[in-house]
Amino acid sequence: MTVPTDPRHLPVLVEPFLAHGFPPDGRIFVDGTFGLGGHTRALLARHPGIRQVIGLDRDGEILEWSRREPLDPRITLVHERFSRLPEVLDRLGVSTVDGILLDLGVSSYQLGEPERGFAFSRPGPLDMRMDRSLGGETAADLVNTRPEGDLVRLFGELGEERFSRRIARAIARRRESAPFATTADLAAVVEGAVPAALRATSRVHPATRVFQALRIAVNDELGELEATLSAAIGRLAPHGRLAVISFHSLEDRLVKTAFAAAARGCRCPPQFPVCTCGQRPLLEILTRKPVVADDAEIVANPRARSAKLRAARRLAPGESRP
Repeated sequence: MTVPTDPRHLPVLVEPFLAHGFPPDGRIFVDGTFGLGGHTRALLARHPGIRQVIGLDRDGEILEWSRREPLDPRITLVHERFSRLPEVLDRLGVSTVDGILLDLGVSSYQLGEPERGFAFSRPGPLDMRMDRSLGGETAADLVNTRPEGDLVRLFGELGEERFSRRIARAIARRRESAPFATTADLAAVVEGAVPAALRATSRVHPATRVFQALRIAVNDELGELEATLSAAIGRLAPHGRLAVISFHSLEDRLVKTAFAAAARGCRCPPQFPVCTCGQRPLLEILTRKPVVADDAEIVANPRARSAKLRAARRLAPGESRP
């Protein structure tokens, strides 16, 4: 594992997270995507009364790097997917927590490691697994074995790529002669499949959405997020906060929908004169619209350009939604 070029990895939307993501008197915090710990360090500096931090990450290699530096003794690092949060808390004897953060997507640390295969800017094996210790399918496995129609759907649905059919066709033709093995190999074929006029005018590399789709599929990122949101809400203490930072519309849509459902409460059909389901609102949504980075942060940290933060507060028993 090589040393990252930016070992600190600038965390995004730190101030909005500090404003919305933790109650002033909170004591236990879960960083579900600990990485190099930027958000956690900022939170501990702002709230010195925090007693315990549980830092999860499915990427054991990035946790290995984090352990090379002195850790605050209040931090416990756990190599685990955030969808396993209930099991992790049970193992640690923790029933509820005061704050949970999920900073989704791929980190600049992972993008800067060519052998991880997340980026097309630096040649590397076509891997994209967040946790290589578990084995499993790589991005190369997907592009080399999936039927062309499956690739069309994958790029269209998970990458929101409008040229998904052209790209899938180009991939299918190329792999007939030689399988894909590297990020540069795939990026070149995708770039060649996109209309020349778009290549000449777009500020975004033509392979961006295809790489996004493959990464999401390899790591089941949307399934992980959907499973985690309900579990996280259930583990929040009264007045506890859940903050989620997303980087594309598919993630943000899932978060928005989950927050709205938990804030609504009653699930009875609208024609029912009275509620019969007994469901009470669980959350107060703190960010009616997602919080985005300002111009100054985008200049300092271009990764923040696509970041969106949503946050919600767990209602206390018997408390009505404001």
